[in-house]
Amino acid sequence: MNKLLEMLKSARVRNGYSQEYLAGIMGVSSSRVSRWETGKTEMTLQQIHVFATKVGISPSKLFGILARNGQAAEPTPIAEIHIEIFTEEAFKKLSQVVHELGMEHATISTKRLIVWK
Repeated sequence: MNKLLEMLKSARVRNGYSQEYLAGIMGVSSSRVSRWETGKTEMTLQQIHVFATKVGISPSKLFGILARNGQAAEPTPIAEIHIEIFTEEAFKKLSQVVHELGMEHATISTKRLIVWK
């Protein structure tokens, strides 16, 4: 859990948010944010999710870390591939392959350029 707390605090600081500012947008006291970050008070899953979302950590990254028992270690990508896809069928097949590999092996971000019929 310490790695998770360090990641949350680091993301807050990286965004330039004070504990007071984050507390305000979360609807809690700044002392509560401080206690969370130091591990003096445990956070619920909902509080972790809200904190992470407010500091720009995606739910998929957050739950990946929670699945690894708070270890923030992420694999270092060995390649980044940009592919132009020309049919909906090819898009679906490629998406399925990445899904089957699992998030620990590959991630995908998409940008749909046209609306399919």
